Amino acid sequence: MTRTPQDIFQNHLAAVGAGDVDGIVADYTPDAVLITPEGVSRGRDGIRQVFRSLLDDLPDAAWEVPTQVFEGDVLFIEWTAVAERARAEGVDTFVFADDGIRVQTVRLSLARTA
Repeated sequence: MTRTPQDIFQNHLAAVGAGDVDGIVADYTPDAVLITPEGVSRGRDGIRQVFRSLLDDLPDAAWEVPTQVFEGDVLFIEWTAVAERARAEGVDTFVFADDGIRVQTVRLSLARTA
């Protein structure tokens, strides 16, 4: 059975909140791309590296996603993450295809608090 974009994102959000890199990466298609101001990460291995770095910066963070706007296979979100020694806020766009996340853009600001 194919998951809806909402199903995929809810699984993704739970995996991010749990710090489960394998669970996060499983939501992406094998040929997915993640685009940030630093460049393009390709495939699950590239995306794994991005999330390992993010979760290292924000260990055990409390994540909130107050804005979620779905339109067909596209999702726009605004989010915050607060950890003991850092805080981040960001804006992402997702494109879903083939039962996963095919494209994601991320723009975030990270501030150290300690």
